[in-house]
Amino acid sequence: MTMVRIGIRNLWRSKLRLVLVAALIGTPFFLLLVMQSIGDAVQRQTEILKHNVNNTLQLRARGSMGHVNMVGNEDILPQDALAKVKGVEHVAKVEPYLLAMTPTEGHNFAMVVGVAPGDTRRLESHGEAGNPKILAGRDLTDADRGKPVAIVGQGVAKWAGIKPEALGRAALTLDLKHTHPVIFALDRAPVTFTVVGIYASGYVFGDMQLFTPLDTFREVYGVPEGISWLYVRADSADNLPAVERQLRAMLGDIADIISPTTVAEFQATATAAVQRLANGGTVLSAVLMVLVVYFVMLLVVRERAREIGTLKAIGASDAGIVASFLTEAVLLCAVGAIAGALLFALWGGALAQLVFGLGVGPFLPAQYGSLATTLSLAPRFDPSTLAVLVVASVVAALGGSAWGIRQIIRLSPMEAMRNE
Repeated sequence: MTMVRIGIRNLWRSKLRLVLVAALIGTPFFLLLVMQSIGDAVQRQTEILKHNVNNTLQLRARGSMGHVNMVGNEDILPQDALAKVKGVEHVAKVEPYLLAMTPTEGHNFAMVVGVAPGDTRRLESHGEAGNPKILAGRDLTDADRGKPVAIVGQGVAKWAGIKPEALGRAALTLDLKHTHPVIFALDRAPVTFTVVGIYASGYVFGDMQLFTPLDTFREVYGVPEGISWLYVRADSADNLPAVERQLRAMLGDIADIISPTTVAEFQATATAAVQRLANGGTVLSAVLMVLVVYFVMLLVVRERAREIGTLKAIGASDAGIVASFLTEAVLLCAVGAIAGALLFALWGGALAQLVFGLGVGPFLPAQYGSLATTLSLAPRFDPSTLAVLVVASVVAALGGSAWGIRQIIRLSPMEAMRNE
C-alpha cells in the first residue's frame, strides 16, 4: 500500500505535466465517447425501425390491387381473413383498409380510402409512409365512425377548391357513376362528404387521397364485408419472417403477401457501415491513448531513474515500484477520461453531429445521407458509459506502461547511479 500511495502522490509532482497529459489523453477519450454515441444512436434507430416501421406485411387479394371499382382489380380479401390473421402468433396489430378510385380531371384520379379512426393513414404505393401531417383542421376520430366525413390531401383540396378556413363546412361530392379508363361505374347514389382536415404527404400522388371512416366507406360503396388491404404488424422485425411463413401457409392461395425490405437494407448498409466506422474510431482512440501513456511513462521512468535506483537499493521490490508507476498511469488516464467526459458533456452532441456528417455520412448510401440530421446524438452518460471509461483507462494504462515497466524491472541501482 505504501508504494500505491507514492504513485498517487507522484501524480501531483508536476501540475503542468498533469494538465498537459490530461488534455492529451482526454482528446482520444472524447473521440471514443463520440464514436460510441454515434454507434449507439444508429443502433437505436435500427431498433426503432424493427419495432415500429418495417415489421409490417401487406396482404391483398391474389393478383388484385383490391380497389373495389378498378377494372380487373376489384377482387378483395374475404372478411374472415381479418380474424385468421389476428390469431397468428407475434402479430401485434392488424389494420384493414378498403380502397376505391374517383375521377378528377382528364385521365387523372384520386384515391378514396376507408380506414378505422386511429389506424395508420397509409398512402397508395407508399404504404410505409403512413400518417401524413395534418396541415389544417383535424384528423378522423371515433366519433366520425359511420358518418360522411373525410380528410383530404392538399392535392384533392386544391382540385376541389377547398380552403382551410372552410373546413368543417366544406363539402366534396363523389359521383360513383362517373367512369374513367380504369374505373367502372357503380350504380349507387352520389355521396357528399364533409371535409374536416387537409393533410400533406410529401408525395404528389399521396396528396390525391381522401380518407373516410371504414364503416362510412362500406355504406357508400356497398361493401358490407371484405378487405382491400390488410396491414399486419409483427411485434418485432425479428419475428416478421415467422409471421410471414404462417400467413403464407394460411392465406397463400387467396392472398399476395408483400414483405418490407427497408430494415434489412438499413442494417446491411447504414447500420453496418456506421458500426464499422465507429469501431474503427474506437480502435484509433485506444491506440492514441496507449501512445500518449507510452511516451509519458517512458519520460517518467527516465526522469526518475535515480529515484528508482535508490528505492531498489534500500530494498524496494520490483513489484512495489511497478505498482507505484501503474497507479500513477491509471490515475493519469482517469483524469484524462474525466476531461474527455466533461468536454463530451459540454459539446458532445454538436461535435458528434459534425463528426458524423463529415466522417461517417460520406460513406453511407445516398438514401441515408440525411441520417445525421435525424439521429439523436445528444450526450448520454449511463452505467455502460462509465464502464467504458473505466475499462479504457485501465487498458490504456497497462498497454502504455508496458515498455516503461520493462525498463523499471531491468534497471539496477548501479545503472541508475552511473546514468545520473
